[in-house]
Amino acid sequence: MIDTSSVLSRRSLLAGLTAAPALAAAAAPVAAQSPAAKSAAEQVQAALKGAKATKLVLLGTGAGPGGQGPERTRKMTSHVMLSNGTAYVLDCGIGVTDQYARTGIPFSALRSIFITHHHADHNIEYGPLLVIGWINGMHSDVRAFGPPPLKQMTEDFLRAYQTTVDFWAEDLKMTPLVTVDVKEVSAAGPVMQDDNVKVSAIIVEHPPVKPALAYRFDFRDRSIAFSGDTAPFEGVAKMARGADVLVTRRCMCRE
Repeated sequence: MIDTSSVLSRRSLLAGLTAAPALAAAAAPVAAQSPAAKSAAEQVQAALKGAKATKLVLLGTGAGPGGQGPERTRKMTSHVMLSNGTAYVLDCGIGVTDQYARTGIPFSALRSIFITHHHADHNIEYGPLLVIGWINGMHSDVRAFGPPPLKQMTEDFLRAYQTTVDFWAEDLKMTPLVTVDVKEVSAAGPVMQDDNVKVSAIIVEHPPVKPALAYRFDFRDRSIAFSGDTAPFEGVAKMARGADVLVTRRCMCRE
């Protein structure tokens, strides 16, 4: 377990912007069956159990299409924030579902999912997270936020898996997962607010991807900012000003 004063982000440092208390535990980036992975998962679960302060877990820090073969040692990009018993997932690269489960956070705690941009290492397991989350007690009022065409993507995925969902619903006597409340974000500004957090977004530079988003989460006890994938961009520094933690990565963007 590593606290956020020293955690590495995807390819650069996870920088604490103010003198904040320890905020997060890093999820195990190695195979689930290894003793090291089990030990790391146990440490994460212990850190989250009964936590009163907001916690951040880096579920995956692998980036890009390269180096993602079967022997990869890092899962693709995904993070979870836990505040007041409520979970918020940011990005859904390969591994997010297993890594989320490994934290010990119940799927019933998952309330919102945020996507920074539509590269596969950030969204490819979004649909599976919804289906596996549903079968494991995720509430039907879960919400998703991200750039267009997230609404169409969600509808298309649920349509493709309707037969599977219907079989499971019949077998397990459950209400089928039919729809997800999706809000598409295509401009800077407020994204959502609930009893735990206020979320805002800006547009970052990640050509040719448009729009690509950075998010800021202002919880009651601390603030966490994510740059998403971006070229050097002054707007990220402005967005993150005064935050306790910034998770950032400089992308190798082509012009």
